[in-house]
Amino acid sequence: MAKSRRVLITGATAGIGKEAAFQLARRGYEVILHGRNAEKAALVKAEVQARHPNAKLDILIADLESKADTIKLVDTFYQRYDALDVLINNAGGVMNKVRQETVDGLERTIVLNVLAPFICSALLMPALQRGTDAKIINTSSMAHIMGKPNLDNLMYETKFNAHRAYGDAKLYVILLGVEFARRQQLIGDTNPIGMYAFHPGVIASDFAKNSTSLYHHFFRLFRPFLSSVERGADTMVYLATQNNDALQNGGYYVRRKARKARLPTKTLDAAAQLWERCESLTGIRFGVESR
Repeated sequence: MAKSRRVLITGATAGIGKEAAFQLARRGYEVILHGRNAEKAALVKAEVQARHPNAKLDILIADLESKADTIKLVDTFYQRYDALDVLINNAGGVMNKVRQETVDGLERTIVLNVLAPFICSALLMPALQRGTDAKIINTSSMAHIMGKPNLDNLMYETKFNAHRAYGDAKLYVILLGVEFARRQQLIGDTNPIGMYAFHPGVIASDFAKNSTSLYHHFFRLFRPFLSSVERGADTMVYLATQNNDALQNGGYYVRRKARKARLPTKTLDAAAQLWERCESLTGIRFGVESR
């Protein structure tokens, strides 16, 4: 019997992350569910197990707004496993109108949507390198078109705007994929790990429910007209289950198709600078040497 593929999904206790867990478990994947709340994660695990009794499931608990907690999540992974086939960086969200900082003194939107995925991806690279046709999938958004990146003000010490910060964050995860693919091409990797970003659509989920931004009011008012979580998770699951050679490394996907994202004019320069800022802010270098 072929070994089942192993996937770690952050933000797997609600919305498209939870739906992807159901769909990948149905396909025979070994699914590791990440959540912030242990009780809620246990309930989701029980739901998945009830629907798919033979599924291999596990839970990792961490607050991804904390660098120490994010590193602890990775350390716990390595205590239990050596290899990973798919990492889905799905946890994220839009914050309140007023700028807020994490326990590490960094702006929350960028930490949760950009730096936490960067840390997870960097530290889990050795596990991914031991995986089969391994890949990293980052949840982006059409909101990236609102991004106006200013890497000199990455933490929004001045002129904070919740919608702008969210748009920037979703643009940044696309740029990280561009830089990741470029670096792999430079070293001539003949079996590269893939990194992909995708837009799930405008989904009727709990997204932004705790935010005081306009996103919260939009999702509350228009919820009956929004897409289902099943449709929202479709491209995520598609990317997870396709062979890397059928996908565009560093690509941005919408409804299973690679699309042209709205990127800065000097895309490669911006992507390289962002990468360096992420390494500087986290203190973590991306690659095997980061472990």
